[in-house]
Amino acid sequence: AKKYHIHTFGCQMNLADSERMAGVLENLGYQCTPNVKDADVLVYNTCSIREKAENKVYSALGSQAKRKRQHMGDLKIIVAGCVAQQEGEQLLRRVPEVDIVMGPQHANRIDQLLEQAKDGEQVLATEQIQIAEDITIPKRDSDISAWVNVIYGCNEKCTYCVVPNVRGQEQSRLPDNIKNEMKMCGDLGFKEVTLLGQNVDAYGRDLPGLAADNSGRRAWTFTDLLRHVHDVEGIERIRFATSHPRYFTHRLIQTCAELPKICEFFHIPFQSGDNDILREMKRGYTHQRYRSIIDNIRYHMPDASISGDAIVGFPGETEEQFQRTIDLVREVGFDRVNTAAYSPRPNTPAAEWENQIADFIKSDRLNRLNRVVNEVAEERAQRFMGREFEVLVEGVNPKNPDQAFGRNRHNKLVFFDGDGDSLKGKLVTVKIDLVRAFSLFGSMV
Repeated sequence: AKKYHIHTFGCQMNLADSERMAGVLENLGYQCTPNVKDADVLVYNTCSIREKAENKVYSALGSQAKRKRQHMGDLKIIVAGCVAQQEGEQLLRRVPEVDIVMGPQHANRIDQLLEQAKDGEQVLATEQIQIAEDITIPKRDSDISAWVNVIYGCNEKCTYCVVPNVRGQEQSRLPDNIKNEMKMCGDLGFKEVTLLGQNVDAYGRDLPGLAADNSGRRAWTFTDLLRHVHDVEGIERIRFATSHPRYFTHRLIQTCAELPKICEFFHIPFQSGDNDILREMKRGYTHQRYRSIIDNIRYHMPDASISGDAIVGFPGETEEQFQRTIDLVREVGFDRVNTAAYSPRPNTPAAEWENQIADFIKSDRLNRLNRVVNEVAEERAQRFMGREFEVLVEGVNPKNPDQAFGRNRHNKLVFFDGDGDSLKGKLVTVKIDLVRAFSLFGSMV
């Protein structure tokens, strides 16, 4: 049988897209190979959130293009995802060995695009399309936890972000289609689902109708969706990502506190602790508004884990403004923060501004922020010491075969003595006796 290999760069959305592409390829009779050199179809599912991610793609492409030139076999090279959308035709010119360049919206059309490329034609698929409801079953990387897309694209206009240019306008999936995919996951033995969107809180804005209660709300919001899918049989845990502080409502928090399957974990990017920087970023909220969301979550779910994203060295950021981000991290007490130095991206307003920050200053600020993030995470993790948690076992600890590992509902990695193979997919209770910033250790009760 012909073989395929998919290399995924970047976010959870890309992982979900890769699973959909793998599902389509397997339907065509291809088999997955872990070895790039054995592949007849090679897919790079790319990320353009930062320049470094983009460079990795070109470096990987270089060696495969060389291999294709030398052997002139049937190897098909496909560049999918956000770099493909951003670079388009330029990529085909820069690396002529590439057969297909396809944006994220075309993930479930990979079979049609391969058909178009079979006679050596180069194919470019980056036009905006209505994403068709997918009848292909994704080939999921995990058999315990599944990604389920609820909304594609993003209508925000953050001045640093390339996502709206590469992932297109928001398109919400219909509630019943989402529920049906979750039912399929439940039937296949999945225990956990993560509902995905670039901005899950925007869910339903593009769907018709208004709420029946005359509140003026849309007929479907993300809160309504959670209630709609909550009772799917077999699914024990529901997570979601990513949230936007501008649209994160009190009603959503109350619903999460009320519904037993929703995990006590929220990923809400804040990006900066300074209001002027937030305004320049066009984020649409203040640090006070962000703090009030966290207070509200902690009022209803005092034990919840909170993670966020932060950018340092945004154009014009002063030392004083950077310190406000440090203050926010300390005061909120995050369980985790994904940090990054600002990276100018093509076709984004902030990339054109004159007041760029020097790389050495960005790097210094990033190191200082990371130290505080780790310190705060370690402090926050102490609350887990001595307590018992339900852990969904993911398998054998790759670093210690005598241990199993999984996650608790707070999205913390938990390691404990046990047979990871036989426990995989089971919910077990673990008592915690050692705490680190980002992981917990204990023994099965």
